[in-house]
Amino acid sequence: MAVPPSIKKFLGTWTREDQNVEYTVSVQDDRVVVKGIDTSDGEELRIQDVTFDGAELPFTTVCISTVFSLRHIFRSVHGDEIEHQFTLTENWIRKQEVTE
Repeated sequence: MAVPPSIKKFLGTWTREDQNVEYTVSVQDDRVVVKGIDTSDGEELRIQDVTFDGAELPFTTVCISTVFSLRHIFRSVHGDEIEHQFTLTENWIRKQEVTE
């Protein structure tokens, strides 16, 4: 299946001045590929669940050294700017059960 032409607005390397992570979006063999790197130490992030519906580019990252996982959504704003929404999901453990 061919990648929609609207992917062009997402292609390239994306970063933010106050962040230590860069994401590169490309097309290889008719599929969208996302690569992530922690620029502070060079660690490559595991990228999974990449999909593209023509308007949004969701994917999941896992930092292997910390097992830290985020769910991301890229949305085009205009030109060289995207909106980057990310969600952290964690499992918590009950410290103490409350009895009545």
